Amino acid sequence: MKAILQGISHLLAPRVCCVCGQSLSGLEDVMCLGCQLDIPRTDLHRLPFNIIHQRLGHQCQVDRAAGWFYYRKGSAYSHMLVEAKYNRLPELALKLGKMCAGELIADGFFDGIDMLVPMPMHWLKRLRRGYNQAEEVAIGVGRKAGLPVVNALKAVRSHNIQSRQGKQARFQNITDTMAVPEPSLIAGKHILLIDDIVTTGASMAEAIRAAQQAQPASISVLCLGLTQLA
Repeated sequence: MKAILQGISHLLAPRVCCVCGQSLSGLEDVMCLGCQLDIPRTDLHRLPFNIIHQRLGHQCQVDRAAGWFYYRKGSAYSHMLVEAKYNRLPELALKLGKMCAGELIADGFFDGIDMLVPMPMHWLKRLRRGYNQAEEVAIGVGRKAGLPVVNALKAVRSHNIQSRQGKQARFQNITDTMAVPEPSLIAGKHILLIDDIVTTGASMAEAIRAAQQAQPASISVLCLGLTQLA
């Protein structure tokens, strides 16, 4: 019966690749095999010190850092993150998180990590959008990696949209916007902070600054898309 219902749903709403738009086969999900093979992967998780560490710079100390693929403006891969973020597609964000984790598990990226902590979203923005895409990504990662998602970080004040700010303005704009209401949740733990996109690293640096106040044992970071800065 389940197979019949799935067949009917696919007829009413055909499953297509979120990158190229072609129909998906029964074994494919979210992306067709060809687009999966062509993902512009960064493979940064294999480097103990990479450009994410460099981008965060002196702002904070990070154990390991990974970005699944390079976020290039105008590319179909970047467009799917925009769709997941702004077009009410939380399920897409979740599935992309799951796919990303599936590739990182083989290299032991999640070894020793205790919990996943998504980038927080101010309650007003969440009310407008309906969901926090970073949390959905974290849920997908957690399901694949077998790790709990803990909303330990809280956005304590709203801020202007980061994408409209210059590099220095981004750091100033995001300063003191996050906190950890219950430090005991992450104290002494190795936490993995998760976001959908990292550009200058300003938001991630603020999240790390806030998390450090609770004295976790270690902090690592993961994003789906990593912008290539000029």
